[in-house]
Order: sequence, then C-alpha cells, then structure tokens
Amino acid sequence: MLKYSTYRSIYNETPEAVSTRRSSVSDHTNPSVKNIKAIIKKARIVLKQQDVFKLMIVLLLIISGFTVVSQVFASSASSPQQEKRIVVEPGDTLWSIALKNKSSDMRTVVYIDAIKRHNHLSGSDIQAGDILSIPVYK
Repeated sequence: MLKYSTYRSIYNETPEAVSTRRSSVSDHTNPSVKNIKAIIKKARIVLKQQDVFKLMIVLLLIISGFTVVSQVFASSASSPQQEKRIVVEPGDTLWSIALKNKSSDMRTVVYIDAIKRHNHLSGSDIQAGDILSIPVYK
C-alpha cells in the first residue's frame, strides 16, 4: 500500500467525523435532478446573453436612425460655396430650377428650401422674369 495517498476511504472514518459531517438535501437528491438544475442554470445564462444581444440590436437601430436623420439635415446645414443668378423663364417652377442646378447627392426638397431661404421667399410662387440667387454647393 502507498504511504502517501490522497485517497480517503469512507470506511476508515471515525464515527465522530461521520456524525459531525452535515448532510444536505442536495447530497441525497437524484443525479438527474442535479442535471436538470445545471441545465436550468445554463439556460438562464443563455437567456441573459440573448437579452444583451437584443439590447445591442435595439441600440444599433437607434444609432443608425440618428445617423440617417443627421445626414438628411446635414445637407441643409452646410453653407453654399458660391451663388449663381438666374432669370426665371415662363413655366419654370422651383422644382424644375432645383433639378437643373442641385448637386447629385442633394435632395431636391432640401435644395428648394435653400433657394427659398437664400431669396427670402415665404412660398413657392415665382414669376417669369424674377431674378433668383441660386446657391451652389460643392
């Protein structure tokens, strides 16, 4: 027999050691119940991870929404580099003028708003012969 061993037999214990050792309910439970408890514990961890994942998705959607909104209003906030003067022809509208003169990456509605602000127009009424100052964005 080995002189130094980490093995301890339950049969070599003294009666006092056996009586002082506390027995818990989990010592006497069915091993399948222990497995079920372990599975439930792992499931709770996974559910918490899924909640974190859902929260991250929601935050990502909110941030991307703010990014889209800021890009829409960013084009109206930039200042024009130059301006061009045009004479309104018969049949011209602010929409047709904006389509001819706006940059390709700018929305037509935003450009029309810039034309109105630049010329101090309160509405969309323009007359043939009017001279408009058109902002030029680069």
